[in-house]
Amino acid sequence: MTKAPDAWLHGQDGPIVIVSAHVAAYLKKTVPLDKLRLAARDMQDAEVYNVLNSLHRAALAYNPTGDEKGVDSIPTPSPTLTTRQAATQLHLSPRGVRDACEKGRLAGELVDGHWQISRASVQRYARKQ
Repeated sequence: MTKAPDAWLHGQDGPIVIVSAHVAAYLKKTVPLDKLRLAARDMQDAEVYNVLNSLHRAALAYNPTGDEKGVDSIPTPSPTLTTRQAATQLHLSPRGVRDACEKGRLAGELVDGHWQISRASVQRYARKQ
């Protein structure tokens, strides 16, 4: 059973988020954590570096099946999103997403009557909002 979001928050002097090895492995696979970790080290931000280093170590230790896969057992996200997925991420209606695709503001391809929208395009669009 999945825990509620508040179950992961702890701390008395401000919120601290507890992250499972599974989440650390997912982040390592989908976000450039190693690049961020090394940048924090180079900027000499010890707290950020230590937290990212702990995430890195937890991700490397993640092995839910006991086989050799570890982090590789986390599925790689699809490079495309459905209209509904993009709408949820962008806080738009599905119609708004289709309009953005039709006007070229989102990179997408119409396949069998359904938009397949580039995940990278959605991320760029979200940064501009």
